Amino acid sequence: MREAELKKAKLAEAQANAEKKELVASLSHDIKTPVASIKAASEVGLALAESEKIQENYRQIIQKADQINSLVTNLFTATLEELQELTVAPGDMESRELISLLENVDYLHRAKIPAIPPCLIWADRLRLQQVFDNIFANSYKYADTAIQVRAEKRGSRLVIEIEDSGGGLPEEEILFIKEKFRRGTNAKAVEGAGLGLFISSYFMEAMKGELAVENGKKG
Repeated sequence: MREAELKKAKLAEAQANAEKKELVASLSHDIKTPVASIKAASEVGLALAESEKIQENYRQIIQKADQINSLVTNLFTATLEELQELTVAPGDMESRELISLLENVDYLHRAKIPAIPPCLIWADRLRLQQVFDNIFANSYKYADTAIQVRAEKRGSRLVIEIEDSGGGLPEEEILFIKEKFRRGTNAKAVEGAGLGLFISSYFMEAMKGELAVENGKKG
């Protein structure tokens, strides 16, 4: 009896630890996008500020944002290594809700959000928001150009295409870019962990969808 109780207690402890790690990983990754927004707004403020004192304040904000981002990246990476999966709970969702998801992530207003064909999709709103967050954040960091967004129905699927003009990736790297810790060789000068597309691809597959990465005409 005592052995059975001990085994039950160990299983409960292991489950509790896994749930804590999953929560830390999820929160850590979610923090990165608002921190990027704070940094972007501060960089604009720095460029417009006239007094040296105000400029220095903005520099400190940017420095602290970089510090937070680095700490969160390290925490998230360490936690993710111990996780087997992140929870995804999809359900029926109106396609028109994608408009607000896309508008939420485009804080630099680089894209014109198109009309979305009306239909029901099978998605987890939170996880889909994270997917768009990752894609737009990558475009902001690595391309820094206007972003084209297109939406259309193809058979039973709703396809959202997001394209920038950043030059794209070497063709031989596209097949592997969604792997954990993979980054394009043309992105070495920009800070990143190589986890965004890995997580986004996992989320899309869990929602019975797909994250396809390919080169367009310009990006």
